Order: sequence, then C-alpha cells, then structure tokens
Amino acid sequence: MEYKRVLVICIDRDADVTTKIGEEGPIYGKESVLSVATRLGLADPIETDTNALFESIRIYDKYKNEGVSSEVVAVLGDPELGLKSDTKLSHQIDEAIKKYRPDGAVLVSDGAEDDHILPIVESRIKIISVRRVIVKQNEKLESTYYLLQDFLKDIVKDPKLARLFIGAPGVAAVLYMLLGENGWRLIVGIVGVFLLIKGFSLENLFEKGTKELRASFATGRISFFTYGVSLLIAILGIVVGYEKLSNLGVPISNLPNSAPIIINGSSNLIALAAIIALIGKSIDAILEKESLLKYVLLVVFVIAFRIIIEGIYLFLIGDITYLYLTLMIIVGLVVSFISLIIIRSAWKNKTGNNLNSD
Repeated sequence: MEYKRVLVICIDRDADVTTKIGEEGPIYGKESVLSVATRLGLADPIETDTNALFESIRIYDKYKNEGVSSEVVAVLGDPELGLKSDTKLSHQIDEAIKKYRPDGAVLVSDGAEDDHILPIVESRIKIISVRRVIVKQNEKLESTYYLLQDFLKDIVKDPKLARLFIGAPGVAAVLYMLLGENGWRLIVGIVGVFLLIKGFSLENLFEKGTKELRASFATGRISFFTYGVSLLIAILGIVVGYEKLSNLGVPISNLPNSAPIIINGSSNLIALAAIIALIGKSIDAILEKESLLKYVLLVVFVIAFRIIIEGIYLFLIGDITYLYLTLMIIVGLVVSFISLIIIRSAWKNKTGNNLNSD
C-alpha cells in the first residue's frame, strides 16, 4: 500500500523536552523540531530524546526525498506518567491528525516506555512503522530497566504479588531480627511449607478453610471456638513430638529415625485436635438441624488413621513384626469401611423416609 500523506510523530511521554528546555507540545515542522533537538542536546548531551527528535527529522527527509507528502511533529506528555501524560499525548495527536489529515503515521520514540502510547495512536490512524531509538551500547540495559520498572509497578498494584514479593521478605526480616541466626531455620521452614502448598495445589484447601473459619466467627458458631482450641492442641502436639525426639537424643537431621518419633509423639494430640474440630462442626450441625453423618464418619476415619500410624511407628522401631503391622492396618481399614457402610445405610434410610413422607 502506498501512502500519500505521512505524519512522522516523535513521542516524548515523560516530557523531558518540557522539563529541560521549557518547550510545550505539540511542536510542528522540521525547523521547529530541529531547533528543539539542538537546544535539548545542548541542555543535556546524554538525553536520549535528542536522538529520537533527530531520527524523526531523518525519516521526514527520507519521505520528502521519495516524493511523499509528509510532516513531522513532536508530541510531549507529562513527567507524571500514566493517565495525565497519556491524556496530553492523545489531545496533541488528535490535533496533529486533524491539522494534516495523514493516511499513515510513523512513530519514533527513545525507548520501551513510550511504547505505552502505541495503542492510543493505533486507534486513531494507520501505523506504518515504529522506530525505537536507543544508543546501541545501552539498549539491553534500558529495555531491562523498563521491564523491571513495569514489574515493580505491578507488584505494588497487585495485592497477591505485593504479599509475595514485599510482604514475605518483610516477615523474613522481622523473624531474623527477633530470632537471630535461629530465625533462618524458621524462614526456610516457612518457605518450604509455601512451596509444598503451591507444588501440590493445596491453596484452594487452605482458602476453603480460611473462609470456613471466617464464616464461623461471623455467625457466632461453636466451631470457631473449637477450631481455635484444635489449632492450639495441634501446635502443642508438634512441640511434644519434638521434645520426645530431644529426650531420646536423636538428631532431627536423621530423618529415617527422627520422623517416626515426631509423628508418633504428636499424633495423639493432632488426632485429638481433629476430633475436637469435628465435634464443634457436629454441634453446629445439630443447632442448624443438619445431618451429622459425615462428621461422625470423619471422626471414625481419624481414629482409624491413628491406629495405622501407631502400627507403622511400632514396626519402624522394631516392637512389632510384619504380621502385627498388617493386622493393625487391616483393623484400621475395617473400622473405616464398617463405619462407612453403616452411615451410608442410615443415610439411605433417612432419604427414603423423607421421600415417603413427601
């Protein structure tokens, strides 16, 4: 496609021209743009917008030499980047298009930051070409700078990113300040838990639990109290497991030996914590006239799982043989299956009675 009227637009989004030599936009015509470029170069020899202004003149001359009707204009934004800057640029571009009525435009800028205006221009006129003028030895550095700048802006604006990249390092710094060198172990542990949650996609489970806790608190349910008690008991269970390990003199780094001891030492209290939480949910279900079946089933599962854990621990420390381990696992599974069958039967009977009554 041949263009009969071409407008060369030099974009200075952060208005360095205005800041450094006091010139306001838009700036029309080769002579005016050349004068501004020269003055800007004298005011600040390392200013990259100077190169962009000269490049826009070079492109203008190229079209003129090829016999294409063309004009050059420099549009200036504002030091306050964003809405204010882009609004100024939009008004100036509209004015230039209305004045020259081109059928195509060439955009010239001094780097990645000015590319933000590209969609605004594209919505008004056909873009023939985009020319970024960056000093060669600084191109990668400047592009990286703007990418990093955009990333930091996104972090500040996005609450999730802010919590991850600002909040988490802040918590780590506070822990290090309070605990000294020992704080690193806690920090690494927290990072490990976070990676486990992300790696196994457990965030939905935690989010559901958080919503349940908030709902319990907001509605004054008994489960909110039992959740709090359960959390304290679970933490106590972990502490008890660690103390048992310390009393036996087994280093925590020796996982094949230390892991079973900690799990066994803490499993009773953790199982108790789970049962207390389920009791709270059961009380809520009674008050709200809901079914207790699933909570009863979960309590039985907790007890059965505790039996299996005990069997595995006793086997690992050599107190029982394969036969006894197998029997304990079978007992745990049988208890779970029997309870499941009983509860499902009760549920079917209840459903049938409800249908008959209807």
